[in-house]
This record gives sequence, C-alpha cells and structure tokens, in this order.
Amino acid sequence: MRKMKKMMSLTMAAVMTLSLAGCGGGGTAPTTKAAEPAETKAETTAEAKAEETTAAQPAGEKTTITFINGFTGGDGPFMTKIVDAFNESQDQYFIEQLQDADHYTKFKSDDFDMLIIHADWISTYHALGLLREVSDIYEKAGLSFENDWHPITQTYAKYDDGIFAFPLDLYAETFYYNKEYVKETPKTYDDMKALRDQLDSENSGIYPMSIPLTGDHQWAWMTALGQSGCNWVEGEHIKMDTDEIADAFMKIHDLIYKDHISAAGLGDNDHFNTFIKESKDNTNVSAATALTGPWNYTAAKEVLGDNLGIGTLPQLYGDTKVVPAGGHTFGVSAKVTDEKKIDGIAAFMKFAYQPEIMLNWADSGQAPIHLKTMELVKQSPEKYPVANVNYQIFDYAMILPAIYNIREQVKYVNTTVWSMVIQTPDLKKEDLMEELKNATEIATELSEL
Repeated sequence: MRKMKKMMSLTMAAVMTLSLAGCGGGGTAPTTKAAEPAETKAETTAEAKAEETTAAQPAGEKTTITFINGFTGGDGPFMTKIVDAFNESQDQYFIEQLQDADHYTKFKSDDFDMLIIHADWISTYHALGLLREVSDIYEKAGLSFENDWHPITQTYAKYDDGIFAFPLDLYAETFYYNKEYVKETPKTYDDMKALRDQLDSENSGIYPMSIPLTGDHQWAWMTALGQSGCNWVEGEHIKMDTDEIADAFMKIHDLIYKDHISAAGLGDNDHFNTFIKESKDNTNVSAATALTGPWNYTAAKEVLGDNLGIGTLPQLYGDTKVVPAGGHTFGVSAKVTDEKKIDGIAAFMKFAYQPEIMLNWADSGQAPIHLKTMELVKQSPEKYPVANVNYQIFDYAMILPAIYNIREQVKYVNTTVWSMVIQTPDLKKEDLMEELKNATEIATELSEL
C-alpha cells in the first residue's frame, strides 16, 4: 500500500485535459498525448481504430453499464466474447462496450461507468479522484483481493484508502530466440558475448540482440536499472542523477559500442523487426533474439514457425532478478453511485472471474493474473506458451512506480536520455549525468502539478 500525495488545488479544467492513449505497454501522460502502445500498434488499422460496440441492448428493463477499453487490436474480440457471454447469461444487466484507441479521453468526456486501465496509470487516476473504491464490489461479487490474485497486484491496485481496480493480466518483457542461431538459451551477458562470437556478428550482420531507437525501449532501460539493483524513485518522483544509474545506462551503451552485442544505429522497432528480418532501414542486420512483449508472439510465430523459442530474460546487467512488466485492470468510475449499476458491475466481475470464462482472455495471448485461472492456464503450456513462461517471473516483475504522473515523468528519459545513450558512440559518463539531472528536475516538477 502507498499513501498518495494530496492534490491541493486540482481544478476541473486540469482533470478534463487529461489526455491518454489506448491499452498496452505504452501510453501517455496527463497533459500530452504519446505514442500508441506497442501491442495495439502492431495490429491497428484504420478500420480497427473505428469505434466498436457490443450488440445493441434489447428492449426491456435491464440496467445498462457502459464499459470502454482500448483493445482495438487482436485481443479485442476476446474481451467482447466475455462481455457478450455475460449479457447472454442473465436478464438484469447489460454491459454496453466500446472499444476505442483513445479510450482514456472518452472515458472522462462521455462518463463511462467502467474502463480498462493500465496498472501504472492507477496511481495517477487515483490521485485525481477519477476511480471508485471497489471493496464493496469485491464483497458483492464474492471475490477476495488478497486471496484471489497474485500478490504483485497489491503494489498497484491497493492504496491506504482502499482498493481501486480488479486486476486482469500482467504482460512482461519476454525473451524470444531463433533456434536456427541459438542452440543453448543465453542466461548471462557472457553467454551473449559467446553467441556474438559464434555468429561472427560484425561480419555476418547477425547480432545476438537489437537495441532500437524506439520500441519497448522503456523496458530496455528498466531492465538495466532493475538488474543493476538501482533505486530510481525518491518520494513522489523518479531520481535519475546518481552514479549507479549512470553506470547502468553506460552498460547499455557499451553493449552496443564496446561489446557489439547489438548493431548500432537501429531504428524504430528494430528490436523486433531485425528478429523477423523485416527492418526497413537496416536490411543488412538480423537479430538472433528479441526482448519484447507477448503482443509480438503471433507475428514471430508466423515468421519463424518451429524455430521460435521462448524463454525468460537473461541477466545482462547485474545480479538482481528483475523483469519489466505492465498490466491491464478493470476500473470503476468515481461517478458511479447508482446501486443497480454497482450490483451489475459486481455481477459482471463474479461472472468474468470464473476460470473457464477468464480463460478466454488467455486465448488472446495475455496472461491472466487471477490465481485460479493461472492454474488452469498452466495445465496447457503448449496452448499458452508465452503466459506459462511469464508466470515464472511474476514474482520478479517490475512495473513503473505507483506514483503520480509517472508516465509523463519518464518521458524525458525515453526520449532525450535514451537517444543520447544509443546514438552517441563516444558518450562520456559526465555528459550523460547532465541529462540525468535534467530528467530528475523535470520529473520533480511534474510530480508537483
């Protein structure tokens, strides 16, 4: 549990300008709109961005509950399947679903009752008073937050003043490898250097891995900081201006320019594009492994087929076992006070968290974090390969810190600091430290808005 700082002078205008993006590993911040999240980006088309709703509500006296989410990619139909099954299972309530890439903005402007909210956004929405405390809904649904979900959920869904979400899944950075090149799964940095020598990377153009300009790069530096054992939070803001953090970023730099485990000068999403040999700007570079998310599994499988291997992250930067992760949760609007709607939401949660129903979400490629569903998924490792690998690391998962405005706080690191680290061959630690100081100062200011 955490005690959130009080917003002393939050105006309604500030709340209404909160602008965010759709579901996935990425997102935006309270005052600006950021890039579309990774798992949506891969599959979103003009048609997919169009609004999708559940079937129109039949005539009658059913209580309507409006629900919005950003599942506009391949996982959207699986959530719709759960919603439709609930609507057909009883005649008291109707979940009216909207799937939209800009679902966070529409959640506020159109007064939706429920939404899908990322685990790392709960702290900000909680501080802004946008979410309803849901302990009573848990009780009505016959669910126990402490006993029915993996303990990591208590780090982002529970606060000093209650519970503010129903955890849905946890998606973690996943290690994919090409069996054509990788005979033994690398476990350490030295293993990656040995793979480099085996591949003769600088001559063959086939590197052990790829570090891109953009594309899961936030997870890349979180891996370095986490595995190096860095503490990068101070109070309500991130703190980047320390020697240990500068050293962790320099390890990423040296991975490229000193040890040549990754090619230099890679572009957008080339951590994955070089793995499936579809890089537009670096056609002469291939990667034997990829560190990315579960949303890329289908594309990788289509290209590599039986040569695709899945494993947990190697220890590249230090001895601390850490795997960057994110998660989706159900949230309830603070505006919901109607008892019929509250009862309907409880009925939906009771229905959705039946393992045989929640298994539909595992079918989407996600990893449900509901314990009884997890046990069911574990019985079918061949059907759910990514989820079963990721279940091994849930105890070590590292989500963005549960502090106010966190996504905006890390933006300078994701842009300016990251570009310096991977695009400056002769980077000096003292120059990097100046930008890390800037990142800390900006984050401190953002935490006080």
